[in-house]
Amino acid sequence: MQSNIAEALSLRFPPLAINYTWEPPADAAELHPLCSMLLLARAAKGETVAITKGTCGCHGALEGFGLGRSRPEDFPGGRECFLRFLSVGNEGWEQGRAVIQKLTEANAPKILITEFAEGEGFKKTPELVDEWQDEVPDIEPQGSHVVIRPLASLEAGEKPELVTLLVDPDQLSALVVLANYARPGIDNVRIPFCAGCAGIALYPFDEARQARPRAVIGLTDISARFYLRKLLGKDILSFTAPWSLMKEMDGNVSESFLNRFAWRTMMGR
Repeated sequence: MQSNIAEALSLRFPPLAINYTWEPPADAAELHPLCSMLLLARAAKGETVAITKGTCGCHGALEGFGLGRSRPEDFPGGRECFLRFLSVGNEGWEQGRAVIQKLTEANAPKILITEFAEGEGFKKTPELVDEWQDEVPDIEPQGSHVVIRPLASLEAGEKPELVTLLVDPDQLSALVVLANYARPGIDNVRIPFCAGCAGIALYPFDEARQARPRAVIGLTDISARFYLRKLLGKDILSFTAPWSLMKEMDGNVSESFLNRFAWRTMMGR
């Protein structure tokens, strides 16, 4: 499956197709990395990867990939430790210190122990983390696996549910304009505060089920960027759209600003 957008934007990485499936492709790699977003990097290099409940590498990946609802109660130390993990950290209270000791004795990854102790600082208070959790979409999984693969690898007649483009700031600006090009309004693209996996799967899957689906800008998750910067580059963000929107955008390339003076000049054409 070809992409006019990929050619017009001179993308560094291939467009990626994302689908639910009950049976993953035979060539799909199922790995267990600490951060499941490392699978995105492998797909960007041409591989087919599959994520399931059993291969989600961190507590939030199950929810982030739209495979089920993560339970804060299942996090090390339970709900309170989870709320503190995303905010103020766990080293300042007795229960948290006890869990840190257990993680240390179990030889847990150093980065996990450090972030569990000092907190990720993504929200100011545990209460704000709790409130944020209530706003996360709750969708019904349409398969046991989420498969990510190059769009070009799809067979004739296959349709992706989502398409992710890995882009630099110039390319991202073009995609924001293109997403609004043929649609009314000014908010056909959104940037939710979310984990890296949720920005390419959960939120776009939720958008695909809306009457007026929007694209989602992702890889704004600091933790995900930490893992991916050496593999994809420090300037890369994601732009994920439901297939209906991406197909519309792709069909508008030739008549849009992508063939006009400003963009041609920026691209040195």
